[in-house]
Amino acid sequence: MRIAIQIVLIIFPIFIIGQDLNHWFSEEFDDKSKESIPENKIALIIANTDYDNKNLDLKNPTNDADTIAAALRKLDFELTVLKDLNRATLKSEIIKFRAKIDKNDFSIIYYAGHAMQDQNGNSFLLPTDFDVGSSLEDSAVSLIKTLNLIESMSKPSLLILDACRETANNGLPKPDIEDPLNVKLAFSTAFGKYASDDQSSKNTIYTSILSKLILIEGLTVYEILHNTSKFVLKKTENSQYPVHYFGIVTEDIQFKR
Repeated sequence: MRIAIQIVLIIFPIFIIGQDLNHWFSEEFDDKSKESIPENKIALIIANTDYDNKNLDLKNPTNDADTIAAALRKLDFELTVLKDLNRATLKSEIIKFRAKIDKNDFSIIYYAGHAMQDQNGNSFLLPTDFDVGSSLEDSAVSLIKTLNLIESMSKPSLLILDACRETANNGLPKPDIEDPLNVKLAFSTAFGKYASDDQSSKNTIYTSILSKLILIEGLTVYEILHNTSKFVLKKTENSQYPVHYFGIVTEDIQFKR
């Protein structure tokens, strides 16, 4: 109950600002809310928990995937939930999902697990068979290639990464690519900040908050992500700061009205 009240207090100003914009610029901000609520929605949810290298094992991803899946199911998303994927399967499932994007109005890819960056600042998702002794290019899945693959479909999409939970690998940088218009990229923490993998909790703080905000009526994708960032920042006393980039076409979409 306390968390619910805090969420309301944080997001309330968003509604006030939205009302002011419609009042000041009534023609420019004509009500397009019906167009911003997609009818056919799909989601690919991936959780990597059980790694071949047991030093990489995580607790939360499976629970996080189940929590996000439960929330999206309430919003009538068609779901594909997959767990503990090796590199070949992770790549093939993303490609299979891409083929479905064009037939739907909106898509989400949610990934919970390890991710890492190389010396050039390029980010990679770590499959369960990741070889610590190999290069990321050979043993992991490129985030930039995944973004470009989804963006090429020209449909509004959201890519969420609740990853990077080790102190030696704290936060991913913004990808150095031309800003995708249709794909919104959300990180559970900013570059240089830690993300929780709380062994005493069922879910990470990020996914716990995100799964609640995503169900609030009238919030846009931008408002969901922005308020998730503010709440997590407050909850962690500024140690974790979720960020989101790109996807201006995606920002005004709502899931519930």
